[in-house]
Amino acid sequence: MLSLTALLLVCNGVQASSTNSGDPALISIDIENGEYSMDSIIFSGIIEDDVEPNEVIWRVSKDGTVFDGGDLTTSLEEIVSTSSRPQWIWSFELTFLATGECACYVSVHTIDEDGMEVIETRVVFMVQENTTELIGFLLHEDQSGALVDSMISISGWLGTYPEGEVGVEISGSLTQGLIQSPQTPQDFQCEYLDLDGDQSTTSSELWYSGGNFELDWDISEKLDGWLEVRVLGCSLDQYFDDYGKSHKFSIRVNNQPPVIKISGIDFAIEDDTWHTFDATQTEDPYWGRTDMYYVWTLRRPSHTGSLPIDVQMGDDLNTYSISGTQSGNYTLSLTVYDKGGLSSEQVVKFDIENTIPVASLMIDGESIIDGQEVRLSNPSNTQLDATDSTDTINDAAGLRCIWLLDNVPLYEGCERSFSWVEGDDYRAILTLEVIDDDGGLSTLSVELVHPDEVKPFPMALVIFALSALFLTYAMVSRMRGDNEQRIPKWKP
Repeated sequence: MLSLTALLLVCNGVQASSTNSGDPALISIDIENGEYSMDSIIFSGIIEDDVEPNEVIWRVSKDGTVFDGGDLTTSLEEIVSTSSRPQWIWSFELTFLATGECACYVSVHTIDEDGMEVIETRVVFMVQENTTELIGFLLHEDQSGALVDSMISISGWLGTYPEGEVGVEISGSLTQGLIQSPQTPQDFQCEYLDLDGDQSTTSSELWYSGGNFELDWDISEKLDGWLEVRVLGCSLDQYFDDYGKSHKFSIRVNNQPPVIKISGIDFAIEDDTWHTFDATQTEDPYWGRTDMYYVWTLRRPSHTGSLPIDVQMGDDLNTYSISGTQSGNYTLSLTVYDKGGLSSEQVVKFDIENTIPVASLMIDGESIIDGQEVRLSNPSNTQLDATDSTDTINDAAGLRCIWLLDNVPLYEGCERSFSWVEGDDYRAILTLEVIDDDGGLSTLSVELVHPDEVKPFPMALVIFALSALFLTYAMVSRMRGDNEQRIPKWKP
């Protein structure tokens, strides 16, 4: 995730386009900011790129106007590279005769075949003996239009000729849109600068002896929107007569992370339907729904714990679909990054309930129901068939059939041939277990009867028969006794 976050952060490079898929050119200049001369300065350096640039030029400007420069393309000389890419050296001379007295901004430009332009700039002083008030102010990075959250860091170089104490101040105000930073600074009346150090009207300030600086400005309390940034540079020396330089540009304050809104199921019955989770209403509170990066992570805690089973990510990937063929308890987390690198996360939970299979059994072609007694006709080759067992479409093809005889596993497979082992009892309980790929179980049990089984004569009938015989005998005996009493006796 850290790598992903790094990829999402907006790198607003110094005047370099992002149309080229390769790394931009690197330009080194041997001259440091603040160099001065009454005659001339020799500029030299190295350009590094994947291939030789199509065009290399240099330009000089003062007081906001470009007035000198030249083409370096034909004078490039390739050298033994100290890097993994080729390198070329270049040089040119800047003379006082060409520039006159100035704080001069000298830039070297490379343009490749895809039109990507890279610019490196130095500020130098071309001076006369009586020069008393030159000030140079250069920002290292153009942050115009950048999405910034919490803190903006501004770095650059501020210096004077002659050398003296200088001050940098940052302030800001709401604005309506993009203000592009100029390549060179504008004149500024330092009487408006907070020279007393009273920060009641100052956003951030720094006083120092000149040179490179880096100044942070806390904007965490700012509301999202366009903010005009003014970076002011002045000298503390009296002879500058309140003369200073300023840079002005606008940034996009981005303190609020995206607000995630997801719609989708929380429960479903397992089948071959696709279920879609929709996050198209996700948006940045101010900057809208564009330039979002989505990371969907699916987990199935009921089966795989916290291990992700699917991860999908991409620009504007604002929907996610899952097949309903696998039952379980799921969590789906969505992390959304805006163009400025801020992120939000939301987790939804949903269940897909498994449908239990329905066991079906045929013995020798006859359909059998649960609990039925079945007398076998051919105990040495009885055909058992459970292929008509049913389940949802997604599970039907993967059903497993387990056969148990008196609770002892006997076979696996939905079509089997059963043989009664000699010496066994003449009755046994056959159990069919039908199992789907989610572990759902359906059972059906029948009692098998061997055809050679001899049924014992029912004791109830024996008792009934004996009782009937006894009753008949008693009745007959009584009738005979009554008849004998009615026959008159013969008297001699």
